[in-house]
Amino acid sequence: MPIKRRLALLCAVLCAGSAHAGIVNLTTPIGGANIYVIHDFTSYSSDVEGAIVAGGNVTLSNYAVNAKNKDAFGAKDIAVAAGGNVKLSNGSINNGLVYAGGTTSISSAPAVSSAASSPVDFKVLESYYKTLAKNLTELDPTGTVAPLWSGVKITGSGNGGVDVFNVSADMFATSSSWTLDKLTPGETLIFNISGKSGTFNNGGIGFGPLDGYNVLFNFYEATSLNVKGVIGSVLAPYATVSENWGVINGNVIVDTWASTVQVNANHYFTAVDVKGFNDGSKPVIDLPTPPSTGGGNLPVEAPGNVQTGDVPEPGSLALLLAGAVAAAALHRSRKRAASSARA
Repeated sequence: MPIKRRLALLCAVLCAGSAHAGIVNLTTPIGGANIYVIHDFTSYSSDVEGAIVAGGNVTLSNYAVNAKNKDAFGAKDIAVAAGGNVKLSNGSINNGLVYAGGTTSISSAPAVSSAASSPVDFKVLESYYKTLAKNLTELDPTGTVAPLWSGVKITGSGNGGVDVFNVSADMFATSSSWTLDKLTPGETLIFNISGKSGTFNNGGIGFGPLDGYNVLFNFYEATSLNVKGVIGSVLAPYATVSENWGVINGNVIVDTWASTVQVNANHYFTAVDVKGFNDGSKPVIDLPTPPSTGGGNLPVEAPGNVQTGDVPEPGSLALLLAGAVAAAALHRSRKRAASSARA
């Protein structure tokens, strides 16, 4: 292989592998909604303080939506978007429009205004979040989760920025407290949680210590989910939520919702740049392009809303490239010497 080609290949490999980082973006594809459900959303009491996006039907009774006026998709002003029917009996859908791919039925509740077109491609959304959950598990862990008395101890890297933890759902199932070590307030904590059944509730775990962090719980295998009193966002694209009562403070992405758990419009997950994350720019796993909002490109997160993870300075890359350049110079020198000798 010609030396110039070797150098080009080396540079391409090193540049692609040493400092790559991708954006973990939980909320932009759903326009900043409080909750996204791949299939049906059903509840007969309680509320979601922000907007609801569901690929199937939305069926509500004695229920309030978007009381905090955190509608989705910006100028589209969406409070509820459903691929199927929207039905509300008693309660209210506030501060925004309703899009239904099927019919809209409102009774014993204030009238709502309808959106003319869907703000999203629901099939693309499903693919996006299932792939996101999978790709997060490819991250190397930077911290540990271990039992401590009746609770758990979360130990970070001490570097701030972003810490990633791999843990079994069984670890949290009977815990009653969190103890934090080597973490920097405000940093991002990503928990990749294995197991078919995700629960935080058996021990009444307290989430207070997580209040000052950007937290994502990735239940990438769970088919059932029982989480209450949570501070942090929940990604569980294969899970059904059927347990009742409790509160989740953050974004929620699940397969099916049939629950009275309240979902509050705070502690939304802030998009973050994470070393080693495949956001689709590396062909390791095909991450679909985030879906169109229906009228153009996705809204771009403001720079202040994207955290930066720990991406090392490319000092080692520079040394390797310098060595490659030196090798190329030596190769050329030897080639000229050989030519002179033949002459």
